Order: sequence, then C-alpha cells, then structure tokens
Amino acid sequence: MKIISNVVIKSITEEEIVGEEQIKKLVHDIRLEVGEIKAVIAALDMIFTSSARNSVSSTDLSSELQQLGLPREHSTVISRLHTENCAQLAAVLTMQSLRLSRLSSIEAIPSEPTTPFAKVALKIKTLGYKEKETIINIPKDKLSELLTELKNVRTLMEEVLQ
Repeated sequence: MKIISNVVIKSITEEEIVGEEQIKKLVHDIRLEVGEIKAVIAALDMIFTSSARNSVSSTDLSSELQQLGLPREHSTVISRLHTENCAQLAAVLTMQSLRLSRLSSIEAIPSEPTTPFAKVALKIKTLGYKEKETIINIPKDKLSELLTELKNVRTLMEEVLQ
C-alpha cells in the first residue's frame, strides 16, 4: 500500500502521470491485475486530493477509512503519508484551483496595412502542459487598449501571487 500511495502522491505533486510501465511494475510486485491497480490508484488519488483540499486530520482520515472497511494497517499508512505530504498536496491543489489553462505569450501578427483588423496569437498552456495557439482578429484601434489592459491584469495577478 505504501508503494502505491507514494506513486500516487508523486503523480499529484509532480504532475507526472502514472504510466503503463509503472502500473505493470506494481502489478508484478503486488500481484494484482492491471484493472485492480488502476482502481486502487484512482481511489488513492481521490482520497489524497479530497483530504488535502478539505484539511482533514490524520486521525479523522484513518477513522473514516476504517469505517469504510479498509484494514487498520492500510489506513495507518495512508494517514501517515497524508500527514507527511498534506502541505505539499494543498499547495499543488491551490495552484491548480480555478485554472483551466495558462496564457504563456501574446504576439501580434503583422497584417496588410489595408486590413482594419490585426491578428493576435495567444499561446495557452493547457492542463496537460501542451501549448495551444489561438489566433483572433481585433480592430486595430482597439489593439493597443487591449494589450495595455492585459499587461495591467498580469501585473495585478503577479502582485496577488506574491
């Protein structure tokens, strides 16, 4: 249980997705089927994220897990790992809250002088850390206003984060 729990915590805190190779290694070590390991990983992920998000104490977590039928040894291991990693889990969950994607860059694309619109490329990092580019057309007279406002918002957000 400790091995699987450590893998789950690592996948949450380091945003590293548990790969098939790790699952196969766990299956070989623990002698469970792949489907059972995936279910255990999903359950542990839910337990750790929910308990960190709701600031559950380790004694309450252990008690609740035992009431659900988990053996005392397993609930003790999960509670201990929760206590050791709760602050780190909460910090990661706070960084991810209310965020679907992150703007990585804004770039004005040169267009023909006769065109009343300017093209702007927005590069966005999604949750899977893939970069996606979206191109929008903005009236040229509004472009400078928009860029100024976006810079002001970015400055305010950076101040809030500090």
